[in-house]
Parts: sequence; C-alpha cells; structure tokens
Amino acid sequence: MSESAEAEFVASLEEFLRQIGCARAESDLNSMVELDLSISQLRCLVVLARHAEPIPINEIADAVDLTLATAGRNVDRLVTHGLVARREDPSDRRIRRVSLSDRGRDVIADVDAARRSALLAFARSLNPSDRERLHAALGPIVSTATPSHLEEQHS
Repeated sequence: MSESAEAEFVASLEEFLRQIGCARAESDLNSMVELDLSISQLRCLVVLARHAEPIPINEIADAVDLTLATAGRNVDRLVTHGLVARREDPSDRRIRRVSLSDRGRDVIADVDAARRSALLAFARSLNPSDRERLHAALGPIVSTATPSHLEEQHS
C-alpha cells in the first residue's frame, strides 16, 4: 500500500472510530448522569467487572491510572452508592479488596446494554449495503480464532 493510500485509509479508519466512539461516549455520559457517577468512578466499575474475584484498591488505581488516594475516594463513593463491596483481605488486614455488588453488576449490565443499543443505532443508520460490506470486512479481523497483531505483541 502506498503512503498516500495508507494515509487515506488511516484517515477513514479514524473517522469511522470517531463516529462509533461518539455513540459510545454519549451512551456512557447518559449512564453517568443517570447514576451520578464521575468518569473515574465508571472506569473503576468497568475494571471491577473484568475481575471475578475481589481485587485490592491499588490494582484499581493502576488500571485506571489514578493515585491510590483518588482510587480510594472513588471506591468510598461507589460503596456509598451500593455499587461495590469492600472487605479486608483475610490474609493481610492492611489490604482492602473490592468487588462489584449485585447492584454494581446490574449497573454494568445496563451500561453494556446502553452501549450495545448505541452501536445498534449506529449500525442501523448505515446504508444496508454498506452495513453488509462492513460486516463481511470485520469478520476476519475480529475472529476469535486468530489473535490480532497487537494481541500477539502483548502475549
């Protein structure tokens, strides 16, 4: 691919991702407003949703690039909202482990459903033939059978 064709492709890809990102961002902002959450608090919930077991607050801080104190304040607020549970580590009382509460899992499910709805609205806004071509093009790219080049680099 020539440099100019590559630059054109990247510009098209950026615009495509911008459009999808805007739909997702609007959905996330609506969820945050409804739940009275900050961006950092929502990010903490998303991190916790990725873990089946409770994790220490410092892992949350690292994952969302916050100081330990700021992550702790976010967890305090989420505990107050009933979205997370915080417990002492059974083997080290200095460590507090955090997990989603049942309500927190419900909220994450609602956020995911809103994101999916926003993507569905975006997909439905496309010309049907463009949607079919996009679907066909994405198939081999997102196939779970083959890791992407970026995933291979992080393995």
